[in-house]
Amino acid sequence: MENEHPKPPISGVIYGTICYWIVIVGILVAIVGMSMYFISGGCFDTEILLDSLWEGKVVEEVWAEASCVGHLPEGHWYLNFDLLSHGDVIAMVGVAIICCAAVVGMWGAFVGTVRSREKLYAVLALIIAIILTLSAIGVITLE
Repeated sequence: MENEHPKPPISGVIYGTICYWIVIVGILVAIVGMSMYFISGGCFDTEILLDSLWEGKVVEEVWAEASCVGHLPEGHWYLNFDLLSHGDVIAMVGVAIICCAAVVGMWGAFVGTVRSREKLYAVLALIIAIILTLSAIGVITLE
């Protein structure tokens, strides 16, 4: 009896497993992107970027001067296929993959709670999954 541990709920196991593997993939993509950036440069000119930041310029000016985009982009700017040849943009894609881990994991947790017949937790998981999904696609913002 002393060696027995409580079993975690299946929804927690599903959420943890999904998030774990998506985060691992995102980290690998980000490492590849940063390696490319250190070897061959990227979309952002680091000298201009740091100088602009130290001068206290606003975000719009920094993006206009330091990036290959030339203006403050909207939404998922890093998914532009023309920019995916830059290492720092690929690293940003890796960060975006990591951020999506919670979204996908929460949908998995919702399915786990439905299969476990936990009605209250299923409703709460569904609400959280919807909020996370709407935030990830840009419908819900902080502004």
